[in-house]
Formats: sequence, structure tokens, C-alpha cells
Amino acid sequence: MDSYIPIGDTPDTEIPKVPGVEALQRDAILKSMLANISSYEKSFPRVKVDVLKDKVLEKVLIAPETNNDVNFNPELQLRGFLQTFEDLPAYAEQFRVLDDRTKEQISTFKDNAENWKNTEIWKDTKEHGFLLPNINPDVSHVLVTSPSVSSRSFLSRVETWLLGTFVSVAKPLALLFVKCKLGWAVRMLRKAQVTKYAGGPAIYEDKVNTKLVDVYSQMPFDNWGRSINNKPKYTFVPTTVLGIQRIVKYAQQNNFRVRCSGYRHSWSDTFSQENEILISLLPIAQVNTLPDPISILPTSTMDRTELSTIELIKEAPGIPPNKSWCRMGVAVTNEDFRRWAIRQKKWALPVDVILVEVTIGGVNGPICHGAGARHKTVSDYVRCVEYVDVNGVLQSVSEPEHLRAAAGCFGLLGVVTHITFELDYFEEMTYAELKPLKKPVAEAIPPIDKNAIPEALRTKPQKGVNGHKAIKGWDEITEKDLKDWKDSFVERAANDYYSEWFWFTYQQRVWVNIWNTTTDSENYEEYPNAVDTFLQWLHGWMGGVITDTYFFQALPGAWQTQMLATLGMAVLPPVVREDNEPTYKTMIPDALHFRRGIQNMRVRDMEFQIPIPDSPVSGKPDFEVVQRAWWDVINLVYDLVDKKPRGFWKGFKNLFSRAHREARTPMRLTLELRIMNGSNLHMAPQAGNNLTASMEVLTIPDAHYDREWEDFMQLVSDKWMNYIDQSTGMVLNTRPHWAKEWESVKMGPKQLDAWKYLRDNSYKDAIVDFKKTLTDFGKSQGWELKELQARFSNKLWDKMIYS
Repeated sequence: MDSYIPIGDTPDTEIPKVPGVEALQRDAILKSMLANISSYEKSFPRVKVDVLKDKVLEKVLIAPETNNDVNFNPELQLRGFLQTFEDLPAYAEQFRVLDDRTKEQISTFKDNAENWKNTEIWKDTKEHGFLLPNINPDVSHVLVTSPSVSSRSFLSRVETWLLGTFVSVAKPLALLFVKCKLGWAVRMLRKAQVTKYAGGPAIYEDKVNTKLVDVYSQMPFDNWGRSINNKPKYTFVPTTVLGIQRIVKYAQQNNFRVRCSGYRHSWSDTFSQENEILISLLPIAQVNTLPDPISILPTSTMDRTELSTIELIKEAPGIPPNKSWCRMGVAVTNEDFRRWAIRQKKWALPVDVILVEVTIGGVNGPICHGAGARHKTVSDYVRCVEYVDVNGVLQSVSEPEHLRAAAGCFGLLGVVTHITFELDYFEEMTYAELKPLKKPVAEAIPPIDKNAIPEALRTKPQKGVNGHKAIKGWDEITEKDLKDWKDSFVERAANDYYSEWFWFTYQQRVWVNIWNTTTDSENYEEYPNAVDTFLQWLHGWMGGVITDTYFFQALPGAWQTQMLATLGMAVLPPVVREDNEPTYKTMIPDALHFRRGIQNMRVRDMEFQIPIPDSPVSGKPDFEVVQRAWWDVINLVYDLVDKKPRGFWKGFKNLFSRAHREARTPMRLTLELRIMNGSNLHMAPQAGNNLTASMEVLTIPDAHYDREWEDFMQLVSDKWMNYIDQSTGMVLNTRPHWAKEWESVKMGPKQLDAWKYLRDNSYKDAIVDFKKTLTDFGKSQGWELKELQARFSNKLWDKMIYS
């Protein structure tokens, strides 16, 4: 965290209020920041506010008369962020853990504005790629992450309370608290970071009993999003199937439950619980350390174990024409598989999540998905599941009907060790032809009603000069314009191979990522290339650094939002001139994983799967429900600006948060939409849908600490779960993504606990089918459902599946 003087030490300076609702859009917020952010200089002397203004904020502003954004330069802005925060301890701490070569790459980029690509270090980088070393194996026995979520959230609340709420009345206490730099508490937390938890049952993972499974006792567990924390009795890190078998047998003998984790990206409570057993599929140092380097590590440095193998199966009974099967260990990361597919140039999964810092097991278990109207979930492409059962026996499931349960079972079947996926086969690699756009908000996904758009997002007339397109003023927009925009949106959503939309809060434009495939390899390029990968990774790294500083946390939520939008849009193409229409031709695996380094910035995330019903008039998919869901969130963002959390107790607590004096901004990152197909899996949220609108809202942890996020999730859930199928008059069966945040919201007319509503309504029949399928093949494999619950469930799944 950064050193600072409390704002209360400058009594003549008050935290500036953000503009009114009508001005909550990019340029107005930027102008507000430029006019007022210097008031923070005395409180945060290590932050280079002048650099932030000159190299970041001013360069984003667009000349209103000409729509001229010629000064916008993503490299300049990213460099400006680095220079703004380089003197802060938060920057130094994360910079310290990097190796010398990466430090030199970052410093060269930061300090050489004109010629950084021509320096020796970058010439060598372009020729040989990134050469980060392995994570120090000695570190695998210590925690090298930030303080645990329980400790961190407590300290953050105290800091916010003292420094952001009672500045005037608690000034002496705040000053003492800060000058001590949390004193004893910080020293204790740092000591905890290096405390060795190694120790526990001696379990060998090789046949000759020479190699012990790494095990840790009472090691605190935090998920990546810091929404879940507990302390398992033992955390094992096996590298072999035999090791897993022996762990399960130990659990059976000692009546422990067993759950697994990978990169810990699930926000819901699907992990282990207090005093039970957790199996980590990756080394503890790898999952607990930020920044994460795997997207820029050379393949030769990546350790391989029996659980991280990739094996192509070209011929076997049941493989359809133009397909191949690929058997992967559950510890294989998406980055591992992306590189493997690029080297092969013949096989690829047709769909995947964007994130590369995630394991195959972590993608499959909670039924994750990608995008594209023709694509089902990733788990729908599973053709065989190998797992260790309740008795420690290695089993497999490959019957299609059985896979409807086994391919998406949340770890309830046992410890999955390997998964076989069906890949698309090409005589030559098929390419993705990316055509990313930054469209005006209403043009990207038009509102149903022209008047149902916030004033701040209504376009102002702009001339088409300097090569830019002219933009109509909102008053000039006709119903025909809205219809044409909707037709274009529906055409791309219904037919393109891949389609997704991102709206960064308060921005005038939506980033549209749509593409189709081609067999023409002419003008093919690596995307992102080595330099772009570095910039993306650096963007994620800087996002993590910035959001972890007191300076950033002291800013109004709208300012935080704009800074992150500026940083995010800077690395998304087109990066120069927002109305450009570039085309990139690259391999499908690179197109699916177009963003690297996402792991480096923690976020909070709620996602729902909304069925797209057929229109009773045309019989075709009715995308009006998508428009409604999209604009309901945007309008909610603006409607909440001057409103406080609902209910007496929330309102009372709000008096003691900084939200009482500034615009309420719960969604500080993005609203995202992906169109996809349905699913054949019993427990998939998309099951039963012909088409699905996968919509999610994301924010930063600070919105949670400001007590804005949970109420916002409830309001969004209330909107998304009450849309009507016009053909039947029934409420659509909208359901949350299992891995995202949903447990805290209330659902249904009676506002039941989410798990209860999902169990008794949304999944009432699906749970019966799921349990029946497990029971059917469990008979032949020697176990019963009650044994699965005893060994592999947790409190959440006890309620959802077994109660």
C-alpha cells in the first residue's frame, strides 16, 4: 500500500463530488478528474498526479467538434500509469517479485517513450520471447501471496472507516494508524506469509514409496476473488494418480471429505471446508502469487506431471469424421493447451473461456463456456471422464448418457484426474478473422425504446472529419436507425462463430468482439504478438497494483471506474482511433484466448444464463429479451447514482461509508454479453435452451468494501430473473453460472435463499435426473450416492443436491 497523509490533514480540501447523473460519461468524468484530482497531491505525495493528468487523463479526451482522438495512444497511457505509481510501495512490492530480466523489460518500456522497441532487451525479446525463470521450488512450502481475505478485508474495513468516513472526527487516530503503517498487524501478516505449513500425513505418490505428496496442515485458503476463505485440515498437492488414490483412501479411513481446487477462480463456495481435505492441482506458490507469469513463460520452463499431460487420440471407436479426441490431465492450464494447439496446427477446441490462467479441471467442473450461437458449454465436448472414486479406485465414464452427469459434476463424482475432449480437426489449421469494433453504446445493442437511454449516453452530433465517421445527435436518431442497428446486432449474434460485447461503465462506446473462421491463411499473424502479450500482461499487472493502493481506494467510485475503463479500453483493439475497423487473422486458439494476464487483477463477478425464447410472431429467436437485459443493467447503473442501499439496516450502515457523499458506483468494471447455445448436461444453467444470453457484471473488491456490490447484485438478479416468454406467458428459467457469485442473492417471488430457490424450482427436475444418472452407473462401479455425499460433498452441495 502507498504511504500518505490522511485527507483529514488538509482541512481545506474536501473530496470532490463527481458530476450529476447527466454528466456521468467518459469526457465529463475525465474533466472532473482533471479539475479536482490535484487536491489529492498533499494527501498522497508519492503519487505523480501531474503525470496522471498529462499522460493519461488528458490524452483520452476527444475534441467534441471533430471527434478527434488522435492523441489517444495505449502505449503512452500504460506508460503514464507506470510512471504515476512507480514510487508507491504497492508498485515496489509487486515489482520486487519479478526476475531481473522482466524488471528490465518493464523499466525500459516505462522510461524510453520513443525507442523502447529498438533497445537491446526488446530486440532480444522479439527474437526469443519471454524468458522468466521457474517459480522457486523452495517457495512451494510458504505463502507468498497477499494477506488472507479474512485479515485483508478486516484491515481494509478499518482503513476505509478511519480514512474515508470519520476523517474529521477521527483525524488523530487515523494519522496514528497510518504512520504506524498498521504496525504490529502488518508485521504479523508478513510473518504469516512466510510461515511454513508443511507437515501432515505421510502419503507416498509413487509405487516404490520414495516420493511423498506435498502436504500442508491448517493452511488458510482464499479463493482468487477473495469471496471465500476457510482453513482445511490438510492441503495436499499430488502430482500422480496414485497419490490421489492414496489421499482418498486416507480420507475414507479417517472420515474426511475431499474437494479440489485449481487456480481458485470460482467465487461460489464450491471448495473444501473447515477441517476437511483440499487437493490443490497446482503448486501453492503458483496459485497464490501475483503477478502470475505463465502467459509469458517459455514452454520449456513449465513443469510436467502425470496430471498435466496432453495426449492426442486420432483413432478410436466413436470418433466422428473430422474430429479427434484429446486426453488431458486436470492440471493442464488453458495456456498449456493453447500452446500445444498452436504447435500442432490441426486440432482445436471450438470453444473455451478467455482466461489462460485456469486449469482444464477448473473449466470443466463448474460447467464453464465460451461464446457463439452454435457452441454449447465446454463440458458438452467431454467424451470421457477418469476419476478416483470413494474407494480410491480409478474409474472412467464414457457412455453419452452417463456423461450428462459426469462431465459437469462439480467434484461430486470423485477426484477427476483426466478428461478427454472432442476437438475439431483441420487438414490445415482454420483461422479466425477478428473484426473488433468500438461502437456507440446504442448502436452496438440498441434499446427497445429510444427514450429508455440515460441522458449521459445520448450521442452528440460530431462531424466526419480527419478520417472519422460522422455521428448523429440523439435527436436525429430515427426508428429506422434503431431497427437497422437491431438487425445488425441480431445477425451477428445469431450467426457469427464467436460474439461478445463489453460495456465499461459510463463509457460512450461498447467493445464488440465478433469473428468468423476462414481457411485462407494469407496475412496470418500471431495475435497477440510478443509485444502485445507483454502490454496485456502489464495492463493486468498495473490494474492489480493500482486497485491495491490507498490513493485509488480514496477516489470516488466514478473516478475509479473511469481510470479502469481508460486502462482497459487502451489495450482492446482498435487501439488508435476508436472508429477504426481493423482485421486480424490468427489461429483459433489465439482468438479464443485473446487476452493474457487477466489473473493479475482480482475482480468480483456475477453471471446469469438467460434463455432466448422464440418469438410467437416470427418463430425465430426473440432477441428483445437480450436488449432488455442489457439496458436494464445500464439504466440501473445510472438510476442508482443518487440512491442508497435498500432497507433500514443497509441505510444505517451506509451512513458510515464514504458512499453517503458521492455517486454510488457498484459496477466499476464491465457489463458483458456472450451469445451461446444450450447444453445437454443435466446441471448446466443453459440446459433446455435453444439459445442463451450469458450476461455478467464485474466490479473491483473496493465496491464490496464500500458496501455497494451485494445490493447491486440483488437488483440485477431481480431484473434478470423476471423476464417472460411471450409464447407461453411463463417466467424464463434464468439461472446463475455455478462458479460466479450468486449465493447471497434472494430469488423468486418469495425471495428465497438462492440455493433453496434453485433446488426447488430452477433445477427441481434436473437434480432428480442428475442423481438418477449417477446412481445408474454407480451400481456397476461399486459405490452409492450416499457414499459420494459423505466423501466428496460440502455444505453447499449438501443443501443443493442431497437435502
